[in-house]
Amino acid sequence: MAANHRSVEKEVGQLLQIPSATDGDWYEVMGAAGIEDGDRKKFNSAFESFIAGSYQRAYKGFARLASGGCAVSQYYLGLMHIKGTGVLQDYCRAHLWLNVASAQGHPKARIQLEKLTRKMSPHQVAEAQKLARAWMAKRRKSH
Repeated sequence: MAANHRSVEKEVGQLLQIPSATDGDWYEVMGAAGIEDGDRKKFNSAFESFIAGSYQRAYKGFARLASGGCAVSQYYLGLMHIKGTGVLQDYCRAHLWLNVASAQGHPKARIQLEKLTRKMSPHQVAEAQKLARAWMAKRRKSH
């Protein structure tokens, strides 16, 4: 099973262009900053689930962190929606999460957002931007 885990890890790492985490600290590898240690552990758990192919568990973990403002988790939700990994492929939802992560300064989110926008119709982009504005307004009210 360890060999399978490593091959999946390598494949995902190549797909997403990420290095391996030698000590299991995926949060460090992703270059995320600004969240508490408890959230760091949650991120590591969600990412380990992702690499192991437990996409539903990974999505739930990323979603909890994303709702709290974790840009790197928002980025991964966007990627999951672009590719349909563990969720239905949904460019509007992908755009929402990449837009929110990009607004927080996540550099890879901005790049993916630009690529994704070119694939979408103007109507889809407008709908996605509407979703992002609503999400950000709701987040501001709750904080």
